[in-house]
This record gives sequence, structure tokens and C-alpha cells, in this order.
Amino acid sequence: MAFKTNDCQQLSFNDSFISLTEREKKVLEKSWAKIFADEIFPAIDEERLSVLYSDKASRSNTPVNVIIVRIIKELFDYSDDEIVENLMLDLHLRYALHTTSFVEQQNPEPFP
Repeated sequence: MAFKTNDCQQLSFNDSFISLTEREKKVLEKSWAKIFADEIFPAIDEERLSVLYSDKASRSNTPVNVIIVRIIKELFDYSDDEIVENLMLDLHLRYALHTTSFVEQQNPEPFP
């Protein structure tokens, strides 16, 4: 089956969140990102989207993290460069989307 579940739900051992100071963690956890990360993001049931994908060998689905980034890009009318910069520099966005463990965000490529 081409559908696979999103494995971006937990922090990895080299997660950038772990290296934050206690003060930075407190500020982040008081922000909108904490609510989104804890309440909204986990409530998105990707399994419901599995019917949209072929059960034959084909390209797998796009993780919900990436879909939400694309939605945010459109909502705020960001250019490709602007959304990439926000992913690199805005910890709120990365924390909310459970992507603080993504090494690629340090040097991401523009969206196709």
C-alpha cells in the first residue's frame, strides 16, 4: 500500500527542542505552538486519508506536517523562500508541527 503513517510524533534524541534553555522551553510552552502541538496536530487522523491512495505499489503519501506547512504558506501568502526561512528560524512553527527533529530544516530545499 502506498499510504504510510506519519512517524513524526515524538522527539528524537538530537531534537533541537532538547537543547533549549529552561527559559526558552517555558516561553515556547506558553505559546500557541504548545496548544497546536499537543491538541490539534495529534488529532489529525491521517488514516482517514488512506482511502485516497492506491493499494498498489506507488508513491507514498505526503506527511501531514508538510501538508500543513503548505496550507500555512498559502494562508500567509508566503513565497517559497519565506516559508523556508520561517521553518528554519521560527521554533514556534517547527514545534507546532512536530518537526523540531528534522535535520533538513537546518538547510531545507524550496518546495517543488
